[in-house]
Amino acid sequence: MKKSIKVYTNDPKNEKISLQLLGKIKKFVTIKPSKVFLKGDVGESISQTVSIIPGEDESFKILQVNTLKGLDYKQTLKEIEVEGRPAYELTVENIRETEGRYFDKIFMITDRTDQAPLSIIVSGYLTKPQDQKKEEKNTETVPESEPEAGEE
Repeated sequence: MKKSIKVYTNDPKNEKISLQLLGKIKKFVTIKPSKVFLKGDVGESISQTVSIIPGEDESFKILQVNTLKGLDYKQTLKEIEVEGRPAYELTVENIRETEGRYFDKIFMITDRTDQAPLSIIVSGYLTKPQDQKKEEKNTETVPESEPEAGEE
């Protein structure tokens, strides 16, 4: 990273000084994908897996996984290896059984007190199954038959 700044002083000989800051930013963690979106029909198996990979020269252990609400999905965390280095795999699976949308957040506390907890946004969108939509549409469009002459 390279940034330039201008400093204004009350020194008449050096009223304005340009400074350049140069530094390398180490990435603490890579989370792929960074958000979870669970979309599908009610009753269908819907899940997504997230890779949590420590940055180069970084290491941590995930001590605890918490959710803001945690009502509509379940999550499981598994230790894995990526390119010979320890990493994690977080699987988020829908458990909601009614149509609609939901939003939540997963927090992961690590053993690194110098870093904030890791977080992942979770959103879901469940719709009625296609066959159930067709059934409802067919029952709406079929008029009730009138009794034929002589029937009561």
